[in-house]
Amino acid sequence: VFSIMRDSDGYMQFQSNQSDSSTAYETPSCIPSIRIIEDAINKKYGISPLLLRENEPTVSYLYSLDQAGKKLVSLRYNKTYKLWMVLDTRYYLIINDFLKNFVLYFIIFLTTCVSFFLLVRMVVKAENRREAEILFQATHDPLTRLPNRLFLQKNIQHWLHNEEPFSVLYIDVDDFKNINDSFGHATGDALLIELSNRLKVYFNTLSKDPFIIRYGGDEFVVFLEVTQDELLRDVLHTLNTSLDKEYIIQDMRLIASVSMGIAKFPEHGRDLDTLLRATDIAMFASKKAKHSIHIFESTMEEAYLGNVYIEQELRKALQKKELFMVYQPQFDTHGHFYGVESLVRWHNDRLGNVPPNKFIPVAEASGQMPSIGRFILSASLEEMADIHRHFSTSFHTSINVSIKQFLDVTFLEHLLKTIKETAIPRFSVTLEVTENLFIEDIDYILPLLNEIRGLDIKISMDDFGTGYSSLNMLRKLPIDELKIDKSFVDEICHDENAQKMAQSIIAIGKNLGMLILAEGVETKEQHELLSHFGCDRFQGYYFSKPLSKEDLLHFLQTTL
Repeated sequence: VFSIMRDSDGYMQFQSNQSDSSTAYETPSCIPSIRIIEDAINKKYGISPLLLRENEPTVSYLYSLDQAGKKLVSLRYNKTYKLWMVLDTRYYLIINDFLKNFVLYFIIFLTTCVSFFLLVRMVVKAENRREAEILFQATHDPLTRLPNRLFLQKNIQHWLHNEEPFSVLYIDVDDFKNINDSFGHATGDALLIELSNRLKVYFNTLSKDPFIIRYGGDEFVVFLEVTQDELLRDVLHTLNTSLDKEYIIQDMRLIASVSMGIAKFPEHGRDLDTLLRATDIAMFASKKAKHSIHIFESTMEEAYLGNVYIEQELRKALQKKELFMVYQPQFDTHGHFYGVESLVRWHNDRLGNVPPNKFIPVAEASGQMPSIGRFILSASLEEMADIHRHFSTSFHTSINVSIKQFLDVTFLEHLLKTIKETAIPRFSVTLEVTENLFIEDIDYILPLLNEIRGLDIKISMDDFGTGYSSLNMLRKLPIDELKIDKSFVDEICHDENAQKMAQSIIAIGKNLGMLILAEGVETKEQHELLSHFGCDRFQGYYFSKPLSKEDLLHFLQTTL
């Protein structure tokens, strides 16, 4: 209720809820009420009636109405007109209005908070999911979905800190590059996916949470709780049986074998690098035999480190001019000089004389063979050109060409350029290849050999009978000369099987219109027997050891 009354006499001037205005305005009924309120305000706020009139503050006061409840009274004095303005409201109405608004605003506030909480939670979940995806992508191989090398580095401490013995298995697919080159990378990827699935299925039967890592390319690392040698071999032989089964990929049936190297904690190392190095050394032994399993032994390290030293020193050999050529003379059935086979040799200050069967495989594995092959080709033709000019005649020069050289797209260009620069007749050049060349990439090699032969350069197949050549393949190849491997010649005088093998090789070559050359002839008996079988050409210590350029000059002066 809002009221206005005079201060001087207490007469009501206005009352908002007064229905009968005549009685309200005829008597000065408000003075006692004003005095009560003034006293209450003075008591509560310490404001005297004089100050209320002088300063004109607005003050409020809560008081009880006995049975009627509480009222909130607000009072202000207007000294200009000397009027009191009073507003009194029942307290329960204020409380009800407050509660009504409070509940409304609280519901709005609560709804806003819940909505914001749900939004934040949704954002956090999305962010956590995204972070988990990024972490998964960083620590897992995208192809096989297996943990990768980074995951291994982050989680290896779990295995090392337990101090419980375990084994580390290093798995590598044999000749995986051939599969990629022959059937394409898509087929190779599909093979790796299937192989990784077989690994997961097999090791899930051995452990609830197998630790399988795709370490890189066609390499996998597996951590096993098995450490006893016999049990370990049994487990891995069973694994080999699973991995050896046919892989059906894009309607093709492929066979892929693996080699395995094993190291054990803590016996072979107490940290990841040492353990992986031990598995790598064991794998080196397995790769030699192919499709085999080797547990690391300290004796393996010497051979492994020997290859490492060879590789490191070989990288400096050309620059230091440590490689040089020697030449082994070749003769026909009448003992007449026919030509030479060019052979590379290496003398190193630290390693001494390193035989070709030691450093050539290392050169091929480490990618150095193309550059060494170019040196062999250039040095051989240049030195033989000098000898040709010295004697004013030409003879055949056989040069060994490795698989890696043939697969180098610049090989033929370099060969023709060198022949042109040295002015050696093409018909006097013979390229020696091995059987393994034809299982690398026959679709690329065969046209290249036909092109070379079409340029009047001869092709000789070395070490025939020791590899994988089929008679059907031999029929298709542009081969001019077939070489009988030294291993057959060594036993030919006292081993009937070696004799039959030599006779068969000679018969096959003759039927296909090829000339036959026997290498490693060291005795008169071997020479006579091979001549009797129909062999056309010979080389070996019976005639001459490999000679340097200067020694060959002297040898030819007494021979020609």
